[in-house]
Parts: sequence; structure tokens; C-alpha cells
Amino acid sequence: MATSLRVPRQALLDALRAFSIAGRELSFKAAADVLFLTPSAISHRIRDLEEHLGQPVFVRKTRAVELTDAGRALLDEIDPLLASLDAALDRAGKRARRRLLRIAVPPFIATDLLLPNIESFYGMQRKIDVEINSAMARPSLHSPQADVSIVIAPEPPSDVIAMKLLTPRFVAATSAALASVAKELGPQLFEQMRRIVYRHRSDLWTQWFKMSGIPARRSGSILQFDTFPASIAAAERGLGVALVPTFVCERRLRPGRVQRISDVEVESGDNYYLVFRAEDRGRPEVRAFVSWALAELRR
Repeated sequence: MATSLRVPRQALLDALRAFSIAGRELSFKAAADVLFLTPSAISHRIRDLEEHLGQPVFVRKTRAVELTDAGRALLDEIDPLLASLDAALDRAGKRARRRLLRIAVPPFIATDLLLPNIESFYGMQRKIDVEINSAMARPSLHSPQADVSIVIAPEPPSDVIAMKLLTPRFVAATSAALASVAKELGPQLFEQMRRIVYRHRSDLWTQWFKMSGIPARRSGSILQFDTFPASIAAAERGLGVALVPTFVCERRLRPGRVQRISDVEVESGDNYYLVFRAEDRGRPEVRAFVSWALAELRR
């Protein structure tokens, strides 16, 4: 073949697949059976490939075909490439069949309620990928970038479907190592121990002092944070006493990391709602997460 004919890319890929099978089996009929074509169609594709290359890849005999040296070299090169292409297409197909669920939650809900339980959701929903956004400290509205949100509000938000998850109650808690000492101090508690304050809800301490009968003026040094998880972590490390939700204290109590030091419980006046848009209620990933959250996260 003195000159080469440029074959369109798709036709060339089809020809390479036909050549790969025929070259391994040394049979046009075998390639035809695999690709659901006729032997003459396979022969035509091989001929296009040879014209594209400008040289033969098979020696055609009466009852068989054999690879030329050029054909054998080409087969060694393209077989792993075609295998890699098939694997890439398979991975792309699997990704296309997966679903992405975007969730927006307050930081402490992410760290202390969602993450400790999310493995059970993955166990039931293996084709759903989850993206968690916890950038907003106190979200009161459904995030437009999320499929499902957990928001903090006195009443359920309007214009969305809202389901109450919990109404938090807060207790004074510190590390297990300091809990017994803190209980013994009684009214002198904060003359000797630091008060840990979550800046956005410092009013909760005012309520706690009133309900516990300890004068606020007897409160000593303060360690303040602008995120709830940080204030809880500080209490866990024994840096002072923080007000934490009862469910957080109870969960962390199991390994003995945080213990409540008083029976006084303070209500925040807030509720935590699971919300999503009405038009998303039919999406399988939204339905699956809502069902799971109401069963696993509701308190």
C-alpha cells in the first residue's frame, strides 16, 4: 500500500476494536461474533485500518489469517490502551449512576450528631455520595446550594418542607477528670473554675445562673469561642465548664470524656429543623436521607 487513507476517528476506533479481537483470535468470524457483526463487516473495518496505516496488519490465507510483523507490534500496543479505555468508560458509567446529596448543617450538628452516625447512612445507601457544608454557625434558612439543610429557628421556616429534629436542652459539663471536683464546689464553682462561653449564645449562661441559684457576680474568668464545637472541645480538655446540649454530653459520656456537673437544664428557645424544597421531595437521595435522619438523629 503506497499511500495511506485518513479514516474518521470513530471509524478508526471501531476498526481498532475489530482488529484487537481478530488479532487475538486470528479469526474474522470470532471478531464478528463478539461485536455482533458479519465477517465481511469486520474485513471492511480491517481494510480501513490497513489503508489508514499504509501497510497490512494481516496475511490473509484461504482458511485463516495471520498477523504481520506490523500487526503484531500494533496489537501489543493497542490492547492495553483499549483495556484502559474500557475501564475508564466503566468508571464513568458508575459515577453517572451515583447520586450526590448536598447537606448544610451547623458545625456542632456536623461534628457531634451527623458524623458519629453517618456511617449507618452509607451502609444503607452505597450509591449516594454526601457533601457536607458546615460553614454557617447558626443557619436559619435553607441553603440554596444544599439539597437538605438543618436550620436553627424558633418556628419552622416557610416556603420549604420542615420537620423538627430536636429541641436542645443545655447542661453544664466539663472533663471527666474535673467533674467530681466541680460538683463538690457547688456555689463556689466559678470562683475556681473557668467558664467557657459560646459567643453567639452567651445568654444561656445567664439563664443557667438564674436556675441554679448561683449569683452571676461570683463567676470568675471566661474563655470564649465563636464556634460551638470549639467550646465543647475546650470543656472536654478540662479547660473549664461549658454549656453543652444534653445529647452531646450523653454521647460523650460513654467513653467518659465529658460529664455533666449539675441537674439544671436550660432551654435555648430554638428548634433544629430538617428542611428541603418541595420540588426535591421526590428525589431518591433526598427521600433516603430524610427517612434516615428522622430515625437516627431525632431527639
